[in-house]
Amino acid sequence: MVKLRSGLNKIALPALYLLQVNQGQGIDNSFFKSIGGLFGAGGGPAGQITIGGLISIVVQLMLLVAASIAVIFLMFGGYRYVIARGNEEATEAAKKTMTGAVWGLIIIVMAFAIIRIIAAILIEGQAGTGIR
Repeated sequence: MVKLRSGLNKIALPALYLLQVNQGQGIDNSFFKSIGGLFGAGGGPAGQITIGGLISIVVQLMLLVAASIAVIFLMFGGYRYVIARGNEEATEAAKKTMTGAVWGLIIIVMAFAIIRIIAAILIEGQAGTGIR
C-alpha cells in the first residue's frame, strides 16, 4: 500500500504542478472569445459577466423556451381546429388550446419586458439607479 501511494505521489504531484494556473491568467483563446461574444460576454470564456447578468441570461433563455412551447401549442391548436371539420366539441377544444397559447405568449412577452426593465435598473444601473 505504501509503494502504491508513493507511486501515485510521483505521478500526481508533477501533474498538479503542470495543471496549476495563476488566478489572473485565465485562457486566452480566440475561439472562447468568439463564443463568449455570442452571449454578450467580453474577454474570455466567462467574460466580464456578473452573477446578476448570468441569472438574467438564464431567465431569458427559459422564457425563450417557454415562448417556443407556446408557439408549438398555438400551431397544434390550429391543426386541431382544421381537423375538427365542424365538430362542435373538437372545435371548442381547439379554440381553448389556441386561446391558452395566445395568453401564454402574452404573459411570456410581459415577463420578458419586466425582467429586462428590472435588469436594466438593478444590474446595469441605468437612469442613475441600480447597484454598482
